[in-house]
Amino acid sequence: MNDKLQALAQGLRDRLEEIPPALRQEEVSRQAIICLLSQAVAQMGLIPVPAWKPPRSTRDCIDLVGVKPLSNPPRVLVAFVVQPLVELAQVRALEWVDCPDKVCVTFSPRADKVKQSTFFLSPGYLHLNLYD
Repeated sequence: MNDKLQALAQGLRDRLEEIPPALRQEEVSRQAIICLLSQAVAQMGLIPVPAWKPPRSTRDCIDLVGVKPLSNPPRVLVAFVVQPLVELAQVRALEWVDCPDKVCVTFSPRADKVKQSTFFLSPGYLHLNLYD
């Protein structure tokens, strides 16, 4: 999975660079990443579901989940949260999701801040930093 994630990270970086610098804002980048991840999830043969809130979660939603087609009840196989830095609230939201792959995507160019924020990640979560 790590090789696939590294290839995905490179693809996301390339696509973000295509956005004109005058239009590159944090939320624009975040939404662009979610759109691109949605395409990647669909290519994996899963159903992309954006902004899903786990039933037992009380506050935050998951930016994107990939659901196995025709599963009843729906089975989430991958979950993504996307922020410039790892945020505790989103890590807690991921805890409510029962799935094999939980991925936290960060896109801040400040490597020192990203590294500090990974303190919130529990073992078993995958961290995909676009700007290593």
